[in-house]
Amino acid sequence: MQLKIYVPRTIEIPTEYLPALAKRALDAMGEAGVDAQATRGALVRQAVMDGLLRELDGLRLDETTVDLYCDPQGEAPLEIDNRSLTMTELIDSLSAPKSAASPKRAEVADRLRGKEERIIPIRRAG
Repeated sequence: MQLKIYVPRTIEIPTEYLPALAKRALDAMGEAGVDAQATRGALVRQAVMDGLLRELDGLRLDETTVDLYCDPQGEAPLEIDNRSLTMTELIDSLSAPKSAASPKRAEVADRLRGKEERIIPIRRAG
């Protein structure tokens, strides 16, 4: 007997790849993608198709299909401020330029990523 199982795994996709992945996932959905909910699965499947997650290549069924789900009960939509996003809204939010009005927010994000710049004073011999 052959059974298909889904094993929880954690993967990492670099944040800078997300806008392009979302755009290609939307393009792959065609006209149906205009109103489609944005999901983690859509982004991960596109990353597998693009070859970014070579360790998951075994889940590719053909040139356009990946047998992968990120949520066991079905694909849960991505949310911002408790509001589900469509693929188009996700692309817009990921592609939006960072405004000069929120430099503190960017600093906090960099600190969380461990990119905080540290300035160490140099003492001069007197």
